[in-house]
Parts: sequence; structure tokens; C-alpha cells
Amino acid sequence: MSFPAGSLLPVREGLMELLKSLGIDSTLWIHMVCFGIAYLALSNLIFKPYMKALAERESRTIGGEEQAAQLLNETSAINADYESKAKAVTASIRAEYETNRLAAMKESEALVAAARIESAGLLEKSRAKIVTEVTSARSKLSGEVPSITSAIASKMAGKEISL
Repeated sequence: MSFPAGSLLPVREGLMELLKSLGIDSTLWIHMVCFGIAYLALSNLIFKPYMKALAERESRTIGGEEQAAQLLNETSAINADYESKAKAVTASIRAEYETNRLAAMKESEALVAAARIESAGLLEKSRAKIVTEVTSARSKLSGEVPSITSAIASKMAGKEISL
């Protein structure tokens, strides 16, 4: 496509008039350069460090959430391990308690049985002693019955009676 050199000139002049009517003049290039410098300065000084800090914050937050989830899982595992060990210790203590309780009960029963045997022996000795003493008292009293009888008869009769 080739245009004759003279045919572009009216288009250029029409474009310039259009730009002037819009309020755009030769300061457009100065504004574009100022915008470019401001963009580069703001981009390097503010936007890039901000985006970097934002990305780091997100990585820390997401990493923190993952770490928290991992710690919760580890805590659950440790808690389950603790509970199983606590149950094992409790079962061991309960078995030891039952063993000691049964041994104490057997010893208590043996002591009670020995005490019963001893008390039965003491009771038998006491009964034998009582029987001996009663027999002795009867024999003594049987020897004294005539004298007591004569004393009672004498008192009743008012005079002495001997049997």
C-alpha cells in the first residue's frame, strides 16, 4: 500500500486539528515522559515491595494454617498414645490392686480362723475350769450341809440341835 505523499498531509492536518480541539497539544509528550518516570519510580519503590510483602504474608499465613493443621494432627496422635498408655497403666494398677486385695483377704481369713481356734481353746479351758470349780464348790458345800442344816434347825427351834 502506497499513498501519494500529498495525500497524507490533509489527514495529518485533520488529526492535528482534532487533537487541538480535544485540548491535546505538544505537552502530551512531556506528560507521557512524566507518567513513565512516575510509573517506574512508584513501581520500583512502592508496588513491587508491597506485592513482595503481600506474597510473603500469604505464604506465611497459608504455611501457618498448614503448620497448625499438622500440629493438631500430632496433638491428636500424642493424645491417643497418652490415653492408651494411661489405660494400660490403669489396668496394671487395677490388676496389682486385685492381687494385693485377694492376698489381704486370705491373710485376714487366716488370722480370723486362728483367732477363732484360739478363742475356742480358751473357751474350752474356761469351761473346764468352771466345771472343776463347780465340782470343788459342791464337794465343799456337801461337807458343810449337815452343819448348816443343824444351825438352821437350831435357830428355828430355839435350842441347839445336832444331826
